[in-house]
Amino acid sequence: MIGNVLRGYSIVDKIKDGSVGTVWRCVNGRNDVFALKQISRDNAQVAGKIREFKKEATLTRRLKHRHIIRVVEYVAAKPQPFFVMEYFDSENLKFAMWHRPQRVHKHEFSILRQIAEALAHIHSLGIIHRDVKPENVLVAADSDCRLIDFSLAQTAWDRFWPWNRRAVGTPLYMAPEQIRGERCDARTDVYGFGATMFELLTKRPPFIGTSSQVILRKHVTEPPPSIRSIVRTVAPELDAVVQRMMAKKAQDRFPDMASIIYELSKWEKKDTQVRIQQVEPARKGSA
Repeated sequence: MIGNVLRGYSIVDKIKDGSVGTVWRCVNGRNDVFALKQISRDNAQVAGKIREFKKEATLTRRLKHRHIIRVVEYVAAKPQPFFVMEYFDSENLKFAMWHRPQRVHKHEFSILRQIAEALAHIHSLGIIHRDVKPENVLVAADSDCRLIDFSLAQTAWDRFWPWNRRAVGTPLYMAPEQIRGERCDARTDVYGFGATMFELLTKRPPFIGTSSQVILRKHVTEPPPSIRSIVRTVAPELDAVVQRMMAKKAQDRFPDMASIIYELSKWEKKDTQVRIQQVEPARKGSA
């Protein structure tokens, strides 16, 4: 595939393989760099998969926000359609936590705020992501972020139809109503965001188990563990914020991302003040 030209885009190298298809790095005739997501040959044989793939591209293309990956165009090429996105030199948040810690350490609240702002934008358009997780957040070297992968996203119109209410998502981050196949809304993403925040602060998901079924059952029946039981230095008030995001009943969570952005802004400010206080005494001692 490397070296091939698809409708004017020259494939340079592979970025990653996924369940839907492969993402390639490519350049156009002006040598501009893009990411190209091509559906796999197997999925291209299934009409429903093609429809979902095109829907992901067209829906994402509607989203104009600095912290959401930008889709440039969808190309209905035969036999494998593809769509072209901005190229964002980055690693996903899950990988960065362990292998690029300098992108994450001391930037946790900034990263969370960027994700929250992206989610607030899609919610304002009646769209829910339904797969908020660290792997779907890209983090650049300067800690700038992009929310990606809208393959499971639903519009308000989608949620109207009963056949769209099925249990889909990633078990480590799914809300109870999502697991039960009930109607989802913005508070479903609040739960996934809370699970992502839990992992960012503790370096482990809120629920772990020997199988997906065990993990899903814990999401439905067990309260998330206290963050302070894993990281003692986390403030009780911050622990309570995450616990509220991950409440079993949707009505007990924060009602929207705007409320969460407000909370994060307070903690981001506190975190900056604490780090300044840690630096200033060191400077005075060395003077």
